[in-house]
Amino acid sequence: MADSRSKKRLLAVTVVLLAIIGYMIFSSTASSIAHHKSVGEVISDPSLIGKPVKVGGMIADDSVVRDGNTATFKIFDKDGQLTVVYTGQIPKQFGGGIEAIVEGKLVSKDRVESTRMMTKCPSKYKKGVREGTK
Repeated sequence: MADSRSKKRLLAVTVVLLAIIGYMIFSSTASSIAHHKSVGEVISDPSLIGKPVKVGGMIADDSVVRDGNTATFKIFDKDGQLTVVYTGQIPKQFGGGIEAIVEGKLVSKDRVESTRMMTKCPSKYKKGVREGTK
C-alpha cells in the first residue's frame, strides 16, 4: 500500500511541477509576443486617442529637442509621422536614424506622451534611411 501512496504522491508532484513550468513558459512567451503598432496604424486609428499605445518608428534626423530629462522628437514610417514627448532616462543610442519603440498615451492624432522608450541598435539598419516625411 505504501507503494501505491508513493506513486500517487509522485504523480501529484509531477503534475504540479509541470503546471508551474507550463505557466512560466506561457507568461514569458505572452509578454514577448506583445508587439508594437506602426506609426501608420496609430495615426489612422482615431479610437486610440486618449489610450495607451506602444508604437515604433525611425527617429527623424534634426527633430530631437532635449530639455533636461525630456526629449521631443518625431518618429516615422512609410505611412506618416508622430511627435513624441518623452520624459525619462534617454538611452545611449538615442538620436536621428535610430529605431525607437515608445510606450505612452496618444494625446492627439499625431502626438504621444511617453515615459518608456527602447531604442534598437543602429548597426542593424541600412545607411541612408534617416529622414521622415509628412
